[in-house]
Amino acid sequence: MRLLLSISCLHATAQEALPIKEVIIAVHNGHKKALQKRSLHQPNTTVLGMPIQKWLYQRGQNHFNVEKIKNEVASIKQIYAYRISKAAGEKEKMKLMAKRDKLIKRKERIMTDGNRLMRMGEKPLYYNPTYVQHNEKIFLNYLHSKGYLDAEVTSKTDFEKKRVCVTYYIQQKNIYTIASTSLQINYEPIRTLLASHSDASFIKVGCAYQYQDFVNEQERIINLLSDNGYFEFDEQYVYFQAALSQDDHTIAVTTIVGIPESIVAYHKTKIGRVVVDLTTQKDYQSSSTNLQTKICQDLDFLVPLDRYPLDDLAGKIPLRPGDLYNKSKILETYERLHRMNTFESIAIFPKIEADQLVIYIHAKPYERVRLQTELGGECINLNLKRLRPTIKLNPTIRRVGGLGILNIEASIAFREEFITNKKGSITNITYGLHGKFSTPHFIFWLPKKTNLMLENLHPSTTMDIGYSLTQKLTCSSSQKIDAILHYDWYSKHISYQFAPFKMVFDYPKVIDPTKINEDKTRLRSPSFLTSIGCISTISAAISTLYLNALDRYKWMVSIGIEHGGLFEHLFPFKQILPKGLQVYKYIKFDTEYRHTFNLTTYTTLAYQTKLGVAKGYTTADKVHPEKQYAIGGHGSVRAWDRHMVGPGAYEEDKKEERKGDLLLLGNIELRRKLIGYLEGALFLDIGNTWRLSKDAPAKMQFYFHKFYKAFAVGGGFGLRLNFHNTFVLCGDLAFPLHKPSGKKLNKLKPNFSLAIGYPF
Repeated sequence: MRLLLSISCLHATAQEALPIKEVIIAVHNGHKKALQKRSLHQPNTTVLGMPIQKWLYQRGQNHFNVEKIKNEVASIKQIYAYRISKAAGEKEKMKLMAKRDKLIKRKERIMTDGNRLMRMGEKPLYYNPTYVQHNEKIFLNYLHSKGYLDAEVTSKTDFEKKRVCVTYYIQQKNIYTIASTSLQINYEPIRTLLASHSDASFIKVGCAYQYQDFVNEQERIINLLSDNGYFEFDEQYVYFQAALSQDDHTIAVTTIVGIPESIVAYHKTKIGRVVVDLTTQKDYQSSSTNLQTKICQDLDFLVPLDRYPLDDLAGKIPLRPGDLYNKSKILETYERLHRMNTFESIAIFPKIEADQLVIYIHAKPYERVRLQTELGGECINLNLKRLRPTIKLNPTIRRVGGLGILNIEASIAFREEFITNKKGSITNITYGLHGKFSTPHFIFWLPKKTNLMLENLHPSTTMDIGYSLTQKLTCSSSQKIDAILHYDWYSKHISYQFAPFKMVFDYPKVIDPTKINEDKTRLRSPSFLTSIGCISTISAAISTLYLNALDRYKWMVSIGIEHGGLFEHLFPFKQILPKGLQVYKYIKFDTEYRHTFNLTTYTTLAYQTKLGVAKGYTTADKVHPEKQYAIGGHGSVRAWDRHMVGPGAYEEDKKEERKGDLLLLGNIELRRKLIGYLEGALFLDIGNTWRLSKDAPAKMQFYFHKFYKAFAVGGGFGLRLNFHNTFVLCGDLAFPLHKPSGKKLNKLKPNFSLAIGYPF
């Protein structure tokens, strides 16, 4: 009898060591996918159909020996016990003990979490009868949550030679619908409040039963009460009763709001005090820092002796003593303070103290002056001559003129300039100095009450002015001054930007006429441009409040329009400007759409489309070269470098900037997390630019009946090092698939680009 029992145990163990395959039948395809995601037997992650992470785990498991690790731990203890006993002083003993503990901790981590390959890999899943039983319950709970309250789930297990096949049979039966709804509340003010907002209820008569609707309805009621002064209410006081009718498969729902025993809970609570703490830990540790409490707009501020713009800050906080408790205003306060980019961390705690509600706002400010150094750039085909590095020195000063932030940027950038001779390209050096001032309100001459009303739009004003000097070796130089003033505001998922004034002044200068003639470099005429524009962006953010800087949008639509040459033609600026300056007059329209799909946990599909048009008002009016479009490089058609393709079907050996007045661009990219911080990508790019002027060569012009033939098409693959979305290093290898000219590709010459940040 004992022999038979041991044989049966060995047989069961052998069965459990087999891989499992699950099949779900007799259920809707949408529900089938949802059930597969909830199964405890999740398939291993694959890359191009290969379970690389499972192989890594198995490789590491083959070299994993617990007894060997225990012996190594014992050996470490023995070796260091001898070294500690021979140590000369107490300080040396402490160092040896710390080193011993560090080595032992590393070995213990390997025993619990596995070796490096096992941690990098993914543990393979095998058949487990307990998991099958749990899956039946999980599947049944899911069906109940979707309204199939009398559903049944059964399973059948077939043992094969190399795997176990588990088949789940689903009987959904009938779906239950909501027949009626009612409220059961003894306290009349709350009954009246909920009845006045009954249209917003998630539980509606005639709709199918959904468990999530009841969760959302409970949250809606709690938020509604919290926004109307009921501070003590929480989930335990709101629940539902459901009466099932199996004859007609309906449910009668009763929403019950139970009044708690405490009389405070169902009386409206007013805010007694609002305390805003602007101190840091350094302020308490430093003996030289004097902390003081100030009152501004009925708010209590705890601040160091350093000057703070309390009046401006108080205008950002909608909470006031004497107001009813309002949860939405607390969230609004958090969002307003977060968008100011002034505080490193923000925490808000409402508490009942001495029979009054006190709201504590702990806002830890950034250092007033911060200095950053940035290194960036691009590299084409790993050619050092095509290296485009950029070095930036970026000091930031906060609390300038109130809550303003002054950002100063000094930069040096190296670029190559394409010229028309056989030498190919020469290197430019650009020195830049930019100043950017932003403040979290509109700079208007408006009454104070109006500015407070506009706070709901999250307003901000930015003024940016910059100067750059570009030197092309010793032959020529170019000086550029640009300035911009724009207002930004945000409403729900739509952000707006209005720039009432933009200015660009470009003044090229010849240093050595001999070298200019030798290199045949084309210099632009000195130019002056002013413009006005606006941009509107609609996005579906993952989080309505931007609590985390790493949150990314799922989709985004951006529409922009710009009018160039407005002020210099509207006002008599031409009489003031020098006669040699080139002026422009044009209208420009841009639209962009991006979308990101999460196909699996580690796989993302992202694509973007762009359309841009820039055209002069008349045939005599020109578009500024900086406002034209170029194709190629990172974020565009990566099979060609920038300015190396287009416009249209134009293709010459001359190495010069190629820009157009019309842009059509589309990119699609499949991104996949591989191992650790390493990601892989497969992509396809298509696009080109065209000239809209009738004076342009025929190959450059846009023809509606055959424009699609002039698309530049490229595709390839790449690797990314993604460090928590804060720093992304992208290396892409792209192959040209179709030339705009239509000529055959004799050789597939790939284009490799190394850049910082995702292409889109």
